[in-house]
Amino acid sequence: MKKNCVYILGFIASVMLLASCQKDLPSIEKLKKSCLYNDKIDYFKKWANTYTEIKICGCTSSIAKNSVIDPIGYFQLNSDGSYNVYSDGVPLSGFWTVTPTCQLMLDSNTVRQRAFDVVSLNSDSIVLKRKSGDTTFIQHYLCYHCPSESQLEYRWDNTSTVIQNYDIASVITGSQTIYPDGYFTLNTDKTYNVLSNGVPLDGQWLLDQNSCKLVLDKGMPLERAFDIQQITTDSLTIWRKDTLQKVNYLQHYVKHH
Repeated sequence: MKKNCVYILGFIASVMLLASCQKDLPSIEKLKKSCLYNDKIDYFKKWANTYTEIKICGCTSSIAKNSVIDPIGYFQLNSDGSYNVYSDGVPLSGFWTVTPTCQLMLDSNTVRQRAFDVVSLNSDSIVLKRKSGDTTFIQHYLCYHCPSESQLEYRWDNTSTVIQNYDIASVITGSQTIYPDGYFTLNTDKTYNVLSNGVPLDGQWLLDQNSCKLVLDKGMPLERAFDIQQITTDSLTIWRKDTLQKVNYLQHYVKHH
């Protein structure tokens, strides 16, 4: 019995030593070393768009034009060094890092590289600023709130689906819009029914509150997870990334009346 206890204690110590030796991803390491880091803030939550200020400078460096837009969507950094953006129906994903000058950099060393100054950041909001030529974009976000299951439990009729092919660098290489005939119903007993161009499909659904993803047929060969891009009283937009086929699906629905 004594030998068993020694063995168990030794095993636990080995596991703890191994865990302590695991290193953070480079993006996380740079974040922790930067002036942006605050251990009381969850950096990997989803941030909902509120509004964006657009300032265009004239020849004398004064503001020649100042406008405000209200994009619909969100912005999210993930702990694996990736990010997801959805803005006015356009999804985008890539990789993020933090520079030595405390800028948030998206898609570094690619044609899509963008650098943002973090104007303010707390548990409830984030404000980012980016310059492109003579134009400055100041983007305001608030903490995103995941919809409830009861908001999803309806029949949703198909309107359109945007299908995008992407390459190994996540650059979109082709896009098409289709208009399937059918519907998608999320039932209160956590079953779902789909009819798309005459092809039926049934199964189980759940709402993952941690990731705010709609998950179909969890643990089954056909398991799929969808980001809930937008939900209103009359419409639903969901997005899925098929990493095997390298295809994005952006699916638009309206509530059945």
